[in-house]
Amino acid sequence: MTTDSESAKEPSIEVCFGPECSDCGGRELAQELQALGMKTFEGDCRDQCPNAPLVLVDNRMITDASLEKVQARITALRATSPLKQD
Repeated sequence: MTTDSESAKEPSIEVCFGPECSDCGGRELAQELQALGMKTFEGDCRDQCPNAPLVLVDNRMITDASLEKVQARITALRATSPLKQD
């Protein structure tokens, strides 16, 4: 049996810290997300350098990532799944 706390999980947020993504703001984006209370993970290069920075939210790729794009993806996930609400 799954409890409410087990099914209401936060999304996994992986930020690429490869050279191109870092140069295009990946590290700063991770810091912004962390400042909002989101847990991020350092990701490996996924060969999306021309589309940097890259973020994966629950394994869904966001290219040319921004704080707004990541927040929009999380909002969309929450609308369709039992993610933890703020």
